[in-house]
Amino acid sequence: MTTTRRNLFKLAGGAAAGSLLTPAPWRLITDTALLSENWPGVPRPKRGEVSYRFGNCALCTAGCAVRARCVAGQPVALAGVEAHPLSRGALCTYGIAGHHLPYHPARLRQGPVAEASAAVQSAIRTLRPNEHCAVLDLRPGRTASWTYRRAMASVRNGMYLASESNTAVDLASAKTVLSLGVPVLDGWGTPGNVWALRGGFHLIQAEPVESRTAVMADLWLPIRAGSEAALLDAVRGGSASDAAAQTGLSEQQIASLARELRENGPSLVLDRNGASPMIARREAPVPEEWKKAVPATQLASVSEESIRVLLIDESMPGEYLPWSAIQPKLTSDCVVVSFAWSKEGYGRQARFTLPAAVYPEVVDDIPPAIDSPAAMFRLAAALVAPPEGMVSPTGFIAGLAGIDAKNALQERVAAIQKSGRGSVFDPSGAAKPADLWKALQAGATWIDDREPRASVISTQIASPLADDKNRSSAPLAIAFSEPRAAALVSPLMSKVTNESGLRLGTHGVAIHPSDARGAGLAEGSRARLETASGFVTVDISVDDTVPPGVIQVGGGPDLQNVCGANRRGRVVAL
Repeated sequence: MTTTRRNLFKLAGGAAAGSLLTPAPWRLITDTALLSENWPGVPRPKRGEVSYRFGNCALCTAGCAVRARCVAGQPVALAGVEAHPLSRGALCTYGIAGHHLPYHPARLRQGPVAEASAAVQSAIRTLRPNEHCAVLDLRPGRTASWTYRRAMASVRNGMYLASESNTAVDLASAKTVLSLGVPVLDGWGTPGNVWALRGGFHLIQAEPVESRTAVMADLWLPIRAGSEAALLDAVRGGSASDAAAQTGLSEQQIASLARELRENGPSLVLDRNGASPMIARREAPVPEEWKKAVPATQLASVSEESIRVLLIDESMPGEYLPWSAIQPKLTSDCVVVSFAWSKEGYGRQARFTLPAAVYPEVVDDIPPAIDSPAAMFRLAAALVAPPEGMVSPTGFIAGLAGIDAKNALQERVAAIQKSGRGSVFDPSGAAKPADLWKALQAGATWIDDREPRASVISTQIASPLADDKNRSSAPLAIAFSEPRAAALVSPLMSKVTNESGLRLGTHGVAIHPSDARGAGLAEGSRARLETASGFVTVDISVDDTVPPGVIQVGGGPDLQNVCGANRRGRVVAL
């Protein structure tokens, strides 16, 4: 055959066509697929018996209950626990994929532990009187947090840096929620609980960008960036015209918003810095000897260039503080040690970054979420063993003070069980366990008894009207109507009593005629009852049998919420 270009093309085309009829290309595809499934770092589930374990996700403070499907003891799938009283079976995308985190390619495997320990101890020995050794806790409220506080009480010039963690909001009792950029429907609080309560409140989202929460809210107010404080001041009684100029809303919109918060209460305001009103939540019991620990200190109150040693626990995801806020507090020769799973975050600024175990490798407790009015205690179960070389932040910091913290979790659980408070939710359906520690390790949750009249930290929307002319001359004492005995109630007599006006309705209050005249109120008029806990719209009944200076209130849930923790209040004409 003469070698020509035509013949070469024929040969190449025939070879290509013929190769498709041979096993070679198909074998190449198979080998490539097998190779891609055996790259380093790819988890290889074992073969074996299928079992299920319960625990709680530690990737955020929601702490959603988790049901792990395991093969030969290794988790291969995570799902929510439907009957859980707070998470209600929900689990976000992070929680569903949480068992993959130990195999992340950016994970730290080794760190200079001995060198970091020597540098920290040397710096502590040479602390000057105005210098401190401080622990920055990104996830306060844990048993580990108590260990840090105890350790800093024993270390020279020790300081514990954390934000307030023992407060909550009662989303279940709110009828109107004003959110200033908070992603209420997109990961805020406990997602399952928020969505379960969603039908009970009117959500107003005020933020510059139409986020997913804004799309799903009942009303979106497109305000200008940075004008949240001006809007909040206006609904609290400030100048509507000034707020309109800063927010870009009209004065009518602001007035309508303020009226909605006043009349459709109880109202709840959420912003990036917290919420109002906040409930002072009780903390899970701790051993008495722990209470000698140092208190928490806000970073903003620390003097500049006063921290010589800074130990940062970022092993559990929490709220990060910008480095620009931390750096001015450090001395020029500060020793910064970060406990983390990767070099990201504070590891880029720290002198030493020590590798820490991640969820779901460690047993640690999870503080209550912001939407949990009652204290909780639950554990993140260790579903897999951590690799060698991991450093325990609590063990490292407790060792500086000579404290043995190995059994801290068991000691706290013993204090909880000794208190006799609360109840236990067991996902397996078992009755109240005799051994609380074993039940918690198996995925149970201890839920505290909620105080019937939890104290309110602050109330931003329950502020008085701008003008004082319609106000009663002085606060009035609050008196509750006597409850009726359940055995004496019948449907017929209840209907007669309610419709005859012999009994105050769920929004009814009665005042003496002199107090009614002083507040400009008449029989059957509508008014607002204000207390330190909030306000509620009420129906006025003028009754000369009520003593002067007294407000007699009915038994409605709104009145109970506003008046339950207070003994004095005002009635204001609408």
